[in-house]
Amino acid sequence: MLSTLKPAWDAACMPTLFRETAEGRHPPLHAWQRFLVHCFPIVENFPKYMGLSLAKTTYGVRPGDASIRRWLLQNLSVEARHAEWWIDWMQASGVDASSAFESPWRPEVQALHEHLLATCRDGSLAEGIAACNWAIEGVTGVWTRAVVEPFTAYARDGVRMDAAALRWLRAHARYDDAHPDEALEIIKLSIDVTAGEPVRVETAAHRSLTLLARVFESCCEV
Repeated sequence: MLSTLKPAWDAACMPTLFRETAEGRHPPLHAWQRFLVHCFPIVENFPKYMGLSLAKTTYGVRPGDASIRRWLLQNLSVEARHAEWWIDWMQASGVDASSAFESPWRPEVQALHEHLLATCRDGSLAEGIAACNWAIEGVTGVWTRAVVEPFTAYARDGVRMDAAALRWLRAHARYDDAHPDEALEIIKLSIDVTAGEPVRVETAAHRSLTLLARVFESCCEV
């Protein structure tokens, strides 16, 4: 699965905005502002997707479910402040937070949201974890680690580079490198290899990566 999905993974990890920031080329601040506004719905809804996966777990009924349940609960506790931290990042970057709340959703964002919502609600536990926690959190760990330090260059454009402004970026750059591996372990524990589920899991993850790349293409124009 990892080998098959690598092209889609690579395509989602580093759109132009992230790549140019990581390389120190300092894209215009308005490009980051647009990204922050239009991607807010996915950040705000992320704990809801995970809650739908949590609802599929049991305690002591299926092997591994207790540890899966514990992992999701711990992950949800980490997610509790992430929408607020994203808002801090927006405001420090010169964005009025109300513009994110009131801005119409881009079609690409709507498509990704609907896929994650439907997969975590209607798919198997393994499909939801692959689509949400492996694909989305995994890619997030890659690009945040690449841009977190170069992003501080925007201080010269009036961005307030205090600890609050960078909490979301630093948190994801620090811990999301473990989440894809942990998500894969959950997939291995929960997948039914006799019912065609591996194909569905791979399809769900591939669609997440493809849709995320489209979101970035539409929101990360420089």
